[in-house]
Amino acid sequence: MTLSAVKRDHVNGAALAPRLRLVRPARPTKGQSRGSTSSRSRASEIARCRRGFRIACAVLVFLSAMAMVRVEFTVRATEVSLTANALRKDIESERIKGESLEARRTALATHARIESIAGVSMRMGSADSVAYIEMPMVPDGHTGTWHADAGSDVSVSSQRVPGLLASIMRMTAGEAQVLLVGDAGLASSR
Repeated sequence: MTLSAVKRDHVNGAALAPRLRLVRPARPTKGQSRGSTSSRSRASEIARCRRGFRIACAVLVFLSAMAMVRVEFTVRATEVSLTANALRKDIESERIKGESLEARRTALATHARIESIAGVSMRMGSADSVAYIEMPMVPDGHTGTWHADAGSDVSVSSQRVPGLLASIMRMTAGEAQVLLVGDAGLASSR
């Protein structure tokens, strides 16, 4: 059999026992009974602990809410920063594309290129001499319309000639523009 290990102090061969003392409860004051004092102090202590627990819970909820708000703001700021960086990159790439298109437009609008297109596709050449037709127009004082001068060599009605020439010039300019733009479109697709 085994014995439990117990430390015992010995003084002059006799074992010393621990000293125990009796504690008496506090005496109740007049009008209070013994049971109500301890139950009231216990009840006030429990109420105080509950209030402390509620305050601690409210503080923890408040701190958690503040932490969540801070995280939300940080996330939104990061999203906005990423969006701004993406937009900045898009703007830069569009600027580069615009500069490239401007350089191509400048290259396509050179006189040498236009002359070569006119010579090859339209079989046009340089003019030996240039002649301009001048038709002096004088406003009619009574009707507010324009008519050709009496000294001009135009024998057709003065109302039809300017309109006819303007129509022919517009049509020619439109056709030339279509040919140039059409050829530029073909050249860019190559």
